[in-house]
Amino acid sequence: MLNKLSQIDKSAKSMMSATNALNHQNNKGHAQAKHFNASLPVLLKVIAKSQGNNYLLKLGNTTIQTQSQRALQVGKTYWANMQQNAAGQIVLNKLIAKPDFSENLKSMPLKLAMKDLDLLAKDFKAFGNELKEFLLQNLGNVAHKEDFSQLSMMALSLAQGVLSLVVNEDGEDKLLQIAPKKQRVDFYAIFPRLGPVQGQIYTKKEVQEALNNKAPKSLVCAEICVMNERVKELLESHAKELGLDEVQIYCDKTPEELFAFKNNLLDIHG
Repeated sequence: MLNKLSQIDKSAKSMMSATNALNHQNNKGHAQAKHFNASLPVLLKVIAKSQGNNYLLKLGNTTIQTQSQRALQVGKTYWANMQQNAAGQIVLNKLIAKPDFSENLKSMPLKLAMKDLDLLAKDFKAFGNELKEFLLQNLGNVAHKEDFSQLSMMALSLAQGVLSLVVNEDGEDKLLQIAPKKQRVDFYAIFPRLGPVQGQIYTKKEVQEALNNKAPKSLVCAEICVMNERVKELLESHAKELGLDEVQIYCDKTPEELFAFKNNLLDIHG
């Protein structure tokens, strides 16, 4: 299913490109006009804070100034829903701090391809054992303390029952966390356009078959939590492509990591 979510994320890229082209066409002759895609989550970096709750933010190559009722940390990156109000002011809501671990994805010494996840789908235990063996072999051979720290964090996550993986596809890094439970598989993922996605995959017996005194079929189901209504609508429109029997998608709570990494968790002093 994670492969399918990645494909939907790609389709969102095409959609955003078409929207941006339309906005560019509509704004010809208006050099001062600035339009932002307010549908999908945007990534903002806090550059500075001024008086009150005013902040200077970096959005792509654009710098903007706006207000946030929530206190933001300078230097931190956040996902946000961004809109313009009737007065033309930029309004941010539902800000979610990007996990510390995700900031180091580009320098992560271990990266997988989507096709590598086929083994994970077929045999989670074998995949976990292979990853554990790799980490143990390489922790003692890394040349840089940053690599040691990152591999150690992956090992610590694995010890807590959570696979934390960096998957590179088409030059883009995605963070995946997967945790098998007795009756379900929990997951968390960061996609370039969908933003953070959290959920669980589980099986249940088909009720109708049981009522008809037939052997109930096992249905593969999923519950998915996303950041905003537009992402929810996008996934719902592609729900059949996920290859599941039932899918429920929510946007009423914040997607959260399965295992939170902290920058000072493994402070390696050189």
